[in-house]
Amino acid sequence: MITIYHAPNSRSLRVLWLMEELGEDYRLETVTFPVPPEYLAVNPAGCVPAISDDGIAMFESIAILQYLTGRLLVAGDAQAAALTVGPRPDPAAYAEHLQFLHFGESDLTVPVGVLYNARRRGAPDHPVLQFVRERLAKRLAFLDDHLADEREWVTGEHFTIADISLGYALFLVGHSGIDVELPGKVAAYWRRLQERPAWQRAKAR
Repeated sequence: MITIYHAPNSRSLRVLWLMEELGEDYRLETVTFPVPPEYLAVNPAGCVPAISDDGIAMFESIAILQYLTGRLLVAGDAQAAALTVGPRPDPAAYAEHLQFLHFGESDLTVPVGVLYNARRRGAPDHPVLQFVRERLAKRLAFLDDHLADEREWVTGEHFTIADISLGYALFLVGHSGIDVELPGKVAAYWRRLQERPAWQRAKAR
């Protein structure tokens, strides 16, 4: 059974969400900060999430999403194939999937985290932060334009781990309390994501 090292409201929510979508059992270990010394044996970087899977230890939430679905693809799991646009996807569809899978972290979650930490440390008006805020607004506008064709999920009709990546970023916008408003299509997309039972179960852990 996979062990997930989790801190409430952190990127580990992505991993819990995926496991709930898959309906796969897992063991949850809650991590507090600062992390205890023994946790560094699991993840020397000292951050969450991390997982342990029969002796395989890894961290980085997006990498974990790809690992957890990839190991099931090898076994021919149909649900994992749907969640990853696989196993033999059209190259253009796979490229779009990968683009948004990583867009959720690098283009959305990272700038939200910068703005949140600046607000928490009492330095929300630093000139660099205006650039970060403007960049985030442009990325959200891009996502809004992408969703303008009324697609249900980011790559079309099927929910994938790219939606999990983006969903956590959109959750963080509201949770962090930063002064950023979601555009209309993005806000509607986030409401759809929150209606998924797997998200609700993961968030309740």
